[in-house]
Amino acid sequence: MANVFDKIENKITANKIEQGVEKLKNTPVEELSKQLEKVNRDDLRQKINELDADKIKDMKLDVEKIKKKLTPADMEKIKKLAGNDADLVMKKINELSKK
Repeated sequence: MANVFDKIENKITANKIEQGVEKLKNTPVEELSKQLEKVNRDDLRQKINELDADKIKDMKLDVEKIKKKLTPADMEKIKKLAGNDADLVMKKINELSKK
C-alpha cells in the first residue's frame, strides 16, 4: 500500500516541478516572490534535499526536457527567488542535471 502512495506522491511532485518551470518562465519575479512568501521555507528545503537521481527516475521526470526549457535568465530568476537558499538550490539543480 505504501508503494501506491509513493507513486502518487511522486506523480504529484513531478507535476509541481513541471508547473513550477512553466510558472518561472511566464510569471514576473515580483509575483513569484509574493507567492513564495506563503510557502514554508523549511518544508521546501526538506523537499529539495529529498530529491536525488533515484527519486527523479521514480517520478519519471524528463530532466533533459526541463534543461532545454531553462535559459540562463531563468537560472538567474531561480537564484533571486531562492534568496538565502540560492547555493543549496543551485547545487541541487547542478547535481540533478548531470545525472
